[in-house]
Formats: sequence, C-alpha cells, structure tokens
Amino acid sequence: MEPRLRALSSADLPRARALLVASCAFDDAAPVAEEKLLGGAPGPDAAPEAIGAFHGHDLVGVAATSARWIRLLAVHPDVRGRGIGSALLAGAEDRIAGRGAPLARTLDQPGNYLAPGIDTRNRDTVAWFERRGYRRLVENTNLLIDVASNPSVSAERAAERAERAAAAGYQVRRARPSDGAELSARISLEFSAAWAFEVMRALDRDPPAVHLALTGDGELAAFAAHDGNNRGLGWFGPAGTLELHRQRGLGEALLIACLVDVAADGVDRCTVAWIGPRGFYQRAAGLAGERRFVVLGKDLAAREAA
Repeated sequence: MEPRLRALSSADLPRARALLVASCAFDDAAPVAEEKLLGGAPGPDAAPEAIGAFHGHDLVGVAATSARWIRLLAVHPDVRGRGIGSALLAGAEDRIAGRGAPLARTLDQPGNYLAPGIDTRNRDTVAWFERRGYRRLVENTNLLIDVASNPSVSAERAAERAERAAAAGYQVRRARPSDGAELSARISLEFSAAWAFEVMRALDRDPPAVHLALTGDGELAAFAAHDGNNRGLGWFGPAGTLELHRQRGLGEALLIACLVDVAADGVDRCTVAWIGPRGFYQRAAGLAGERRFVVLGKDLAAREAA
C-alpha cells in the first residue's frame, strides 16, 4: 500500500481522533489530538507540524513533529506492516532535519508531550524504531495517584495544609490570570522556559489550574500546576519550590490543592509526569502505580550519509 501523505487540518480532527482510539493502546491520545497534532498548544520550541497518511479517503496514519521531536506517530492496526509507518517516519525525519536538528527524539518534548517516551510495555513499537536506526537514550517514569476515593485527597486536607502554611508565614491560593506575566518570568528564571510555558497553559483554564504559595511580601515561594499538558486528562506538574522556602510543607499543600481540582474534574487517577521525589508523593497522597517510558533517538546526519 503506497499511502498519500498530506498536511492535516482541523477538518481532519474527527478522523484523527477515531484513528488514535484504535491505534494507541497505551496512551489516551484521542482527547488531546488537537493539542498534539494541530498546535492548539504549540510547544515551547516550535509549533507542531502534522501529516496524515491516506488510503483513498481513509486516514490510516498520523505523525506530528515539533523542533527535534516526533510528538506522535500512529498507524491503524488494520493496515500495519504495509509501509505506512515507515513513510510517516521518513516524512517526520525530513521535517526535523529541515529545521537543522541533528538528532530526532521520540515524544519527550518538554512542555508539551503525550508521554515522556514510549511505554516500555509497547515492545513492538520500541523494536520497530530500533530497526530503523533509533537507539535508547534515557528512561522516564510517571506515577499514578488515585484521587476519586483517596482519603488523602480532600478539600478539608487542602485547607488544613494551607492553614499550616499560613502559620509559617505563607499564603496559599489559586493563581489569577493577572499573576501570569510575573509568574512566567520567575519560573523561566528559576526553573525553565518549558515549565513556564506549561504553567501558562494551566493558568488559561477556568478556573486557573495553578496554585501558589506566596511570602508575606507577596513574593513567589512555590507553585504547582495541573492540566497544562494533556489538558483534561488529570496530569500534575510542573511544580517547584524556590530553594529558600523548601522543607516547609508548601509542596504538599500545593499538591493536595491540585489533586482536589483533578478529582473535581471527574478524573479518577492523576498522573504525575516525569517524577522526581517519589517518596514525597508516596507520603503526601499514596501511589496507585507507575508507568515507565523509554526515549529513543536517531542521528539524522548519519541517516543522510547512508
């Protein structure tokens, strides 16, 4: 089967969502199809470019890239093994190489990613990339926290943790749109531009999906966000506490406030992406499980030489 490739548009979204439901056994890609494919949320590095593979009028595969990342690549299971994935991958690599990137990476674009790599259970896909010259670069882990019936996740506990913070001289509150410019600048300075990008996405929700801890002078001490990435799926982060204010319970207060929000959105389980301090999350809210991912990369200069 020789697929016809073309750029995707908003008119293709219904078919793209149906394709992702059928194709993505490990990631809930369909609800965030616009975010990942069409630039509803361009990444902090570059807006995504999406291409579709068509057989007649049927959309049989999709791929999206941004900067040096392959953000998404999926082929309908009924037509796998017919060269469609290879054609999409070649198109994706051409776009990445055209931006001057020497290395193509799978999925882990900071600030806007479906997952921080390919699920390690998805052995067939990992092997498929490896046969095409990709090598393993790094592994990442997501943690899962139940929020629907978790006694550690309640408005009462969030209020109690906020009161503890107040006793220590901090105000814990939901961020406001008017906080945006100062918050973005401070997070970019103290943490990263990718984190600031994601927090601004979360701030754009109604109500804003960002909680802050402020000093008595109104200075930022800590922040936490959810649903800035994979909006509507209940993903927590980024979150950070400035060094001077660590070990004072602020991170826990902000985490619980965010988890209460996620539960109120009707999501049963929150994903803590790209985790750092596992013990902190275990103590604060308990863990329901984890997912592991592998990031693959390919030297595109070697590809051209071959």
